[in-house]
Amino acid sequence: MPDWLRRLAQDRLIWFVVLGVALFGADRLMQMRAQNIIKINLPLVEKLVAQWEGQTERRPNARELDALIEGYIREEILVREAARLGLDNDDIIIRRRLAQKVEFLLADEADQELPDEAALRRFFDDNQSQYETPETLSWRHVFADGAAAAEEMKAALQRDESDWQNIGQPFMLNRQYARQSELDLSRLMGKQFAVALFAEKTGAWRGPVQSAFGWHVVKIDTRHAAAKAQFDPMIEQAARDYQKAQRQAALAKAWGDLRARYQVELLPVEGAGE
Repeated sequence: MPDWLRRLAQDRLIWFVVLGVALFGADRLMQMRAQNIIKINLPLVEKLVAQWEGQTERRPNARELDALIEGYIREEILVREAARLGLDNDDIIIRRRLAQKVEFLLADEADQELPDEAALRRFFDDNQSQYETPETLSWRHVFADGAAAAEEMKAALQRDESDWQNIGQPFMLNRQYARQSELDLSRLMGKQFAVALFAEKTGAWRGPVQSAFGWHVVKIDTRHAAAKAQFDPMIEQAARDYQKAQRQAALAKAWGDLRARYQVELLPVEGAGE
């Protein structure tokens, strides 16, 4: 053996480097092999079965269970290959789905138990207006080809309304509606029409009233008074709303805590100072 090779073999540093490289290579090889191993255990099978039961409301048979497991294996292989190829980098859809999943996790952590009746009643009292039934109208109308034509139809309908459904121009929406609030009317016919109709009296054909579609002759059959909400009939709805409000507040706090852990740096735009 040459002297230089003998001295090299006796150098501890050289053996340390060789051993380190060997261990690193062995670790990388084990990682690569582990990436090609898909483990199917009992918790995973139970999860697949639970998902199947949630969709079909029955347990899968043996053939269906094999198909579920094979489907999972196929998906896992494709996901790993996508990650190996870097397909998940800078993909806007994947970014949004990942962000959405974190939001779901934060929301799950923010779930609140139902309050006692006293707390729920305080919530109801503080938000009572959203449970009240607004004033509504049951009404009908005839669509006219202009304001002048509406005036003529109003006079005719005031004399005889027996054939009111066949009078006037064809209209794309209904000719008669029941229990509509001013908000409902605004969405349907426009705010101007809703305000004008709620200002009319019941029992007679009136108009012309202009909507987003044109001119109408209208008749209010019944005006239904607003009703103040009572706690007992609305307790279940109030409980759901309470949970939703608590969930949103807790989620906002969780996001605030999460946001505080990150520092944002605004980098200068290249060429901006040139």
